[in-house]
Amino acid sequence: MEKDIKEVLEKISSGSYSQEEEDIAKLWLHQLHQHDEAGLSEEELDAVSKQMWLSLEPNKKQPWLGVRKSWISIAAAASITIVVGLGLYFYKYPSANTKKVLQVFSHDLPAGSNKAYLTLGNGKKILLSGSAIGTLAVEAGVKITKTADGQVVYTVADQGKQEGSEYNRIETPRGGQYELHLPDGTKVWLNASSSLKYPSSFAALKERKVELTGEGYFEVSKDKTRPFLVSSRGQVVEVLGTHFDISAYEDEATVKTTLLEGSVQLNKQVMLKPGEQSVLADGKFKVKDVNVNDAIDWKNGEFSFVNEPLSDIMKKIARWYDVEIVYTHAVAKMPTFSGSVSRSENISSVLSMLEETSTVRFSIEGKQIKVNIK
Repeated sequence: MEKDIKEVLEKISSGSYSQEEEDIAKLWLHQLHQHDEAGLSEEELDAVSKQMWLSLEPNKKQPWLGVRKSWISIAAAASITIVVGLGLYFYKYPSANTKKVLQVFSHDLPAGSNKAYLTLGNGKKILLSGSAIGTLAVEAGVKITKTADGQVVYTVADQGKQEGSEYNRIETPRGGQYELHLPDGTKVWLNASSSLKYPSSFAALKERKVELTGEGYFEVSKDKTRPFLVSSRGQVVEVLGTHFDISAYEDEATVKTTLLEGSVQLNKQVMLKPGEQSVLADGKFKVKDVNVNDAIDWKNGEFSFVNEPLSDIMKKIARWYDVEIVYTHAVAKMPTFSGSVSRSENISSVLSMLEETSTVRFSIEGKQIKVNIK
């Protein structure tokens, strides 16, 4: 069902609007902030936002009075039509009927958590979610510690013993994530179903090279004498000190590298600037501007979708909740969704919000999610 935003705003400006129309208006505002379709200045956007949210406060269905004309003209300039069912708004504003929808699911599953396996150079494997807080091991002059807030930290224990280096590997299972501090001060966050292979010490090495599978967010410590290299699925990212995310899952068609700060070079041929994302497919790079917060939503504890196909969304859900996704029938074209929801919610909450579009229905059977697209 299509809804013209001008129609919706006409109703809101009169103070007579439904919950659905309120949600549509909020979605439009969110899209406006993301893409600035109307070409507004930052000051105009801030003013518009303040007026709109005040008008849409709970239990305050009041006319927009003086803002009516400006809102309708902005909508006309933006020429936005929202397709209800293909666009989904659940940006931290769950609707009042969420509890009622949740009752459909007789079975539920919890969200993922901090859990990972650490394999040391001598082959010893440590389950990090079950290990005690404190020192896990000492190797190559480096102390490996588990902190109280669920991190693995490498610190130099003995400078004189750093001539050699053991290779360690940290792996997150489906339904797991973990934060790692390397001995050079670099911080790494691993998403679900990911792994990182790295030396326990960089002291005797000319470069700081690590190998990634899955997805990782890096805050690289600066060292002008030794570049930091991340090898993953057909690419090598080289940096001196910067913040970036790499998504290189084997079940994805592309490898995405998103830069937040600094600069990075990919395969010695592509340079990224902050706010850019490279997409590697069939051996070729394409670079585009993106909202970097959408790329690192998982690190910030959220699912964030912007016109994302349902099939891609379900892959993320499968990894985080450790479930199998089954489609009840073949679909020629997947519906797309936009919105955001906390990753700490049980799976039923996420599925319920997706169902609010009325284009898809789910059933939970053990650790299997069946997807029925209407």
